[in-house]
Amino acid sequence: MNLITSNLPNLGDIFHFALLFMFQYYGWVLFVVMIMFALWREYVEEIQGQFVRNTEWVFLHILVPKENKASTLAVENIFAQMHALHRSLTWNERFMEGKFQLWYSLEIISLGGKVSFVLRVPKRSQHLVESAFFSQYPSAEIHEISDYMDNFKLNVYDNNNEYDFFGTEWKMSQDSVIPMKTYLDFEHPSFEEKIVDPLTNLIETMERVKPHEFLSLQILIQPIQNDEWEQRAISKIKELTGEEVPHKASFIRFLLIPFEAFAKLSYKETLIGHKAPEPENKPRNNWLNMSEGEKQRVTLIEKKLNKACYNTKIRLMYIAPKDQYDKGRRFELIGALRHFSPGGGAGIHNTLKTDQRIWTKVDPYFSQGLEGPALDRIIKYRKYWFLRGYKNRSIYIGSPKFLLSTEEIATLFHFPITFEGTIAPAQVQSVPSKTARPPADLPVADVAS
Repeated sequence: MNLITSNLPNLGDIFHFALLFMFQYYGWVLFVVMIMFALWREYVEEIQGQFVRNTEWVFLHILVPKENKASTLAVENIFAQMHALHRSLTWNERFMEGKFQLWYSLEIISLGGKVSFVLRVPKRSQHLVESAFFSQYPSAEIHEISDYMDNFKLNVYDNNNEYDFFGTEWKMSQDSVIPMKTYLDFEHPSFEEKIVDPLTNLIETMERVKPHEFLSLQILIQPIQNDEWEQRAISKIKELTGEEVPHKASFIRFLLIPFEAFAKLSYKETLIGHKAPEPENKPRNNWLNMSEGEKQRVTLIEKKLNKACYNTKIRLMYIAPKDQYDKGRRFELIGALRHFSPGGGAGIHNTLKTDQRIWTKVDPYFSQGLEGPALDRIIKYRKYWFLRGYKNRSIYIGSPKFLLSTEEIATLFHFPITFEGTIAPAQVQSVPSKTARPPADLPVADVAS
């Protein structure tokens, strides 16, 4: 016992040195700086929360003609116009008024098999959004509606709750500066009908749900200027081409400078004066030795740099009464977007995959009986935060945001396209057929009485 206590540090000495550091060597300054930083973060979060709560939002139900001949490029142009929501903020606006960049919510929902396209937008941007849609779809109809989530009384901590739900979020499998497959990649030049709608599977899945079920795809998009992510894209291109990427300056790298210099020393040159051979003149990058697929990936990043982009978050949700809840629906909904996922034939492109940390369903490792109580708490905790993020259309709750261009967003959110010989989806809400007066010079035959 004496051997153990003799090797343990003296607690009195530890406190003595701590007090010396705090008071005699100005350690209190570090403590005060940490407290001030924590208070500053709380202040910024509070004023930003007030800004969001004071922002007026509206829900818009978009109806387009059932026979929609417009290509997905029309929707891409809409999102390019909607990018005008982005604005540069002054220091006073950011840190005194709590303002920050607002966002849109794009939602494809199915209530009992009836599919609708809904947007939640800031009230001050409503005219901008409506003008963007009417410019591409002149015969469209836009109606202001209430939030459909108000129809569901969901409380994850109430065991007597009438409904149950499943939710998850999506993330990119690689750095999001690398684009995923878009509607242009779904063309089949050898087919008579070249364009294949990438949302067909999703719409068909939503049309097949039962009257008591609800499915939704929620896409949050926050405009971002290209110069905010351009350097990251350039660094990725250099990495892919084998070009040397300059290291970012940081305090840790500053401390490691002496060790890096020591690591580069040659013992022969230091001890016996042997001069190291001069490095060969190597090419700046490996472009000439890269495969066609690697070159295409670099080209895709450069193409994305020329598009307007958004910070994005994607959620999927399924709601049904507890006694009619279908556990298999979540796999159908996820499978409807399988062609954007790993194994979906993405190849040189980036891919979307579900974030398992956000799943509101957790399976036991060993035994449901042993792990049941703990799993129940974890599931309720995940459901609470997912539901809060979905209902508030929060772009900050859940998985980290990732970058999508207008082309990529239009691929995930557009109206069903109909071609010659194809039938429009029956359950997608659309503009009803309109009647018009006959022309004034229409000839009329006289009928003998």
